[in-house]
Amino acid sequence: MDAFISKQIDNSALRSHPWTSMVADDASVYMDFKKQPKLVRSALEDLIPFKKWGFVEQFYALIEWINSPHSLLESNDCVFNPTEDNPDQQYPYAKKCSARLMILFRDIPENCQAKSIAWLMQNLLLQISASKPGFKAGALCLSQSPTCYLVLGSKPDTGGMGHQVTLTFFAYGKNDRRCYENMQEVLVIAHSSLLRINKRIQNGEVDALYGA
Repeated sequence: MDAFISKQIDNSALRSHPWTSMVADDASVYMDFKKQPKLVRSALEDLIPFKKWGFVEQFYALIEWINSPHSLLESNDCVFNPTEDNPDQQYPYAKKCSARLMILFRDIPENCQAKSIAWLMQNLLLQISASKPGFKAGALCLSQSPTCYLVLGSKPDTGGMGHQVTLTFFAYGKNDRRCYENMQEVLVIAHSSLLRINKRIQNGEVDALYGA
């Protein structure tokens, strides 16, 4: 599957973690799925209208796992955009849908280390691009979002400035059904890649970046 890194960082939209509510929608508030895992299947409004499709169950499973005690990562923001006419000329399909998931190290100070974020980005890129190279109806873009980690301080000189990694999923098809089927495949690849990344973190690969 295609995977690529976006070098563009939107420094105009500094996020905080945990965030409080969206500027455009006060009803959308941060929920800690580590503490409230049962909310995953009821609180993600973008997915509820599409729950008859298999990709929604796959998305739920990914979010539940990444926030479970078995993961050293966690998720933050999640968005799904339904099918639209496909403007991406490099993918010869009539329809396109997309989704987004923001992830971070559960060990919060790690998110403020440039080496750690670069390791996560590069390893995700390698894992995803090596998965199902013949699958050309989906893609994943990796990017960084500047983030202030409030638990480490809210001022520039307190050590709380870092990043989150944004996974943007794209799926294509000749119609809505094929689009959503291909989104399920994209999410399966992302989930399996993140499982392997998690194992590498458990095995100390991130710690090894900094020596003994």
